[in-house]
Amino acid sequence: MNALQVSGYGVNILSKLEYAASAEKALGPNDVMIKVVAAGLNPIDYKMIYGIMRIVGKDPLPPYTLGFDLAGIVLKKGLNVTDFAPGDEVYSKVPWEQIGTVCFTAVVRADMVAKKPKNISFIEASGLPLVGCTVFNSFQLFNLKPNSSILIHAGSGGIGSFAIQYAKYLGAYVYTTTSTNNVSWVKELGADRVIDYKNEDYLNVVQNVDMVYDTLGGKYTREAIKVVKKGGAIVSIVGHHDDETLKQLKVNRLVRLLFKIKGAFLLLRMRSKNIRYKHVWTYPCKQTLDSITALIEKGHIKPIVDRVYAFEKSVEAISYLRTNRAKGKVIIDVNKE
Repeated sequence: MNALQVSGYGVNILSKLEYAASAEKALGPNDVMIKVVAAGLNPIDYKMIYGIMRIVGKDPLPPYTLGFDLAGIVLKKGLNVTDFAPGDEVYSKVPWEQIGTVCFTAVVRADMVAKKPKNISFIEASGLPLVGCTVFNSFQLFNLKPNSSILIHAGSGGIGSFAIQYAKYLGAYVYTTTSTNNVSWVKELGADRVIDYKNEDYLNVVQNVDMVYDTLGGKYTREAIKVVKKGGAIVSIVGHHDDETLKQLKVNRLVRLLFKIKGAFLLLRMRSKNIRYKHVWTYPCKQTLDSITALIEKGHIKPIVDRVYAFEKSVEAISYLRTNRAKGKVIIDVNKE
């Protein structure tokens, strides 16, 4: 058994996971074959099993191997690949068409791969690609500047812990929310004002920020309108899908129309304050990963790992990830070096 695979879609997602033998994928001329040392898990991994990606046409056909993030060692390279050689230590957020990182070997487009930061382990590197690229893409949209202010929800999570550090690197004043037990270590990440949501209402603390980074969706997307300043920005990774994002995902017109109707009142409220809004999908590439590598190697950002599970405990890792209690990343140690 060399891969954790999804056998089908359903509500009882743990019953849809199984260890299976996966055939080695063909190596294309622009690909590299990687020995997976560690695989980072993300909420999208288990949410896909619910079938939520079907609405945007991104659901892979089961059985498929789980996972988007990896760190490992190049085994082979395609004929057109010049940036990598066998033995190189690399990391990647694999594209949708090559999904599957909780496995012994993976084949990935070379333009989605970068050299692993030299000063961190494979375990730490494997948790960076999706969260790092998501945060980079998010903050670049509206050009988070020095002395600007930002509210980052869920500061102790994988996205939040990276976003706090990157926002501070950019010179912003950072508000964040977390639970009582995590207040101290979230402060250590650099947040200027940590709000314990169990004892404080963040709506009474945060006012007129330049940007809200919405990692929770639902009511938090709506409430963001109350705390962002006129002309400010709301960037969401889980809230309403705007039409521009849906076009990028090549979603059909009918589905886009339904999203427009559903979000009409929300967007109308935002327009009344001249708020810029964008739902962000991750668009990783070698160049973005190289930028993350530079920040890691210079010590500006530190990877945060909560728990590491052996490959044979991968289902337990997914079960823990679903509790939403992880402080940083949950990692699968696939091929221990």
